[in-house]
Amino acid sequence: MRISEKTKISQIIKENPEAIQVIASINKHFKKLANPVLRKLLAPRVSIADAANIGGTTVEVFLKKLEEIGFEIDNSKIEDLTKKQEFKMENINKEKLVELDVRPTIEAGNDPFKEIMEAIKVLPDDKTLLIINVFEPIPLINHLKEKGYESKTERPEQGVVNTYFRKSLQTSDEILPEIEKTELNDFELAVSEFGENIKTIDVRHLEMPEPMVTILQETENLPEGHALFVHHKRIPQFLLPELKKREFTILSHELDENNLNLLIFKNK
Repeated sequence: MRISEKTKISQIIKENPEAIQVIASINKHFKKLANPVLRKLLAPRVSIADAANIGGTTVEVFLKKLEEIGFEIDNSKIEDLTKKQEFKMENINKEKLVELDVRPTIEAGNDPFKEIMEAIKVLPDDKTLLIINVFEPIPLINHLKEKGYESKTERPEQGVVNTYFRKSLQTSDEILPEIEKTELNDFELAVSEFGENIKTIDVRHLEMPEPMVTILQETENLPEGHALFVHHKRIPQFLLPELKKREFTILSHELDENNLNLLIFKNK
């Protein structure tokens, strides 16, 4: 398998499970990949470039380690997605600081993403969210940057990383992309065009953010000319920007208020 700095950790592990131990040897934080639940939730979001930033190392070190177990290296550079909109620490009003310590959640082997997004959802525009973590949350920084949040990271002591998020004064609320709603006949026609080249999954029983993670994993492995048919409970708003960036088309047909069918396929 040929890999670059934008290759997702989940793809690497799927290709060669031995990569878990190799990656864990780079930084102690990556030992959490040995936890199947945490690996399922985090690995699809993190690229080699992201992981290098989290582990305080370089992409070159990461790639060299993986090259030793048989991966081919693509050294072409990509756009740096880890650049952050940073604000000055002195501009933070301590009286308008909301603190969230996610270290206990991570130590328990759970993903704090849902917990963080719930805090962001109720965060007033004039307040700043402080997330206390054990590493710099690069994927989260990228995700919230797209939603109009600026960030600042500091390391007050060994093993503690504070990341501040607040709504940028220069941006308005993000307008999420609209999903293409189709009538039943048109939806069924689109499904029929793929014939047997359709994989069906049901994410209605999963807790957030597992539906999003599961769908992204499936689309990563979707062969050309194939489609993914998803039984979902609702429009996956946070998933839409990710799929749009990856040039997927998403069609939907609502059966009732708790049942929605999605058809996801690669743009031609």
